[in-house]
Amino acid sequence: MSEIKIDWKGHIKKYQAAMEELNLDFCVLTRVKSMTYLAGCFVPWKSAIFLPKEGAGEPILFTVLLDVERCKAEGVLEVGGWGPMKGFYWEKKIQSAAKKAGVYDPKGSPPRIGVELGIDICVTGQMLSYTEAELLKKVFPGCSFVDFNMKTERIQFIKEPKEIAMLRKASEITDIGQIAVKKELSERPAGKIFTENEIAGIGTLAMRRAGSNYEWTFTGNQEIGSGYRASWTFNGCTPATNKEVEEGESLLVDLHSEYGCYLGDLSHNYVLGKCPPELKKFNDVYEQLCYTLIDNMKPGITFDECYEAVRRVADKEGYGNDLFFGIGHSLGCIGNESTPMVLPGKEWGHMVFEENMIEVAAIVFNRPGLGGLRLEAPTLVTSKGAEMLPKTHIEVDYV
Repeated sequence: MSEIKIDWKGHIKKYQAAMEELNLDFCVLTRVKSMTYLAGCFVPWKSAIFLPKEGAGEPILFTVLLDVERCKAEGVLEVGGWGPMKGFYWEKKIQSAAKKAGVYDPKGSPPRIGVELGIDICVTGQMLSYTEAELLKKVFPGCSFVDFNMKTERIQFIKEPKEIAMLRKASEITDIGQIAVKKELSERPAGKIFTENEIAGIGTLAMRRAGSNYEWTFTGNQEIGSGYRASWTFNGCTPATNKEVEEGESLLVDLHSEYGCYLGDLSHNYVLGKCPPELKKFNDVYEQLCYTLIDNMKPGITFDECYEAVRRVADKEGYGNDLFFGIGHSLGCIGNESTPMVLPGKEWGHMVFEENMIEVAAIVFNRPGLGGLRLEAPTLVTSKGAEMLPKTHIEVDYV
């Protein structure tokens, strides 16, 4: 049990205040980030939270029957079970809850329902599906759907002090994982060859011993890439394999932790043995890019401005085409890992860094046939600048 006590009930009040602004009768929240943020527990199954407007009863998490008791024990919400059988249909459970809360009367006006619409780049995002929408329309005839997504994002964008403390703890755990990996690599006996999967296991074991409960990413748990597997163009996904790590090639070790429903994400880079001069130069440029990114994650700087500062360094050194255009992504509770992204352009480019936001500083720098490097480090924006939560250094480790 975590010694840091998150105010889960306070999270509910934030959502209900936003619901009042939109004049909603209730919400049906399906995004994993909303379920974690409100329920305070890991919810891996197709689930939803029924959240009535303030003063109309308590929210209910509806998850599959086989996981009801665990979610009751580990979370803070009332939990109901659903399943594909008579008496347990998902939409009927929500309809019954809305009637009981007094926010739906079949003889009254159709309800205004807050839902989370859109496309999430993560398969774990769980926006409302077409089928779910049709089922809700069936049991709430004439209802209006109001997209709640912008409210969800804004509420979770700025972190509370206790959330920051939890994220800091999760980052301490990823540091422990990287320390264990470096130790094993540095002390390897002559002739010892590691596979990517072995390295993933070393990091995982150390982090589990330190209190991590979950290798949260859907991209293969711990992401370990070496050689050609690290250097594909725009390579931001390296689920570990049985490939053997060779000397003189890029080795990126991307570790993921979870502590009290909050996430850690730390990617660090190594080269075993003698490093070819051309790769060493490439690595040096990567380090410049990382420091430029951190230096520009300050309150008031737009995502566009931050990207352009990093891109100028890459262009000046002749590596502009090797830099991925995304240089950051969000992080918070389980499910909060994709938006906002630090990207140029109309989607998020106009956004500004704000005090107490935490964004994963991310540099993806790849050239096929040469090497590939990745920085991912949760970074707190403060009034004085940016603070990387992990303590593992940015520079490539030559071991």
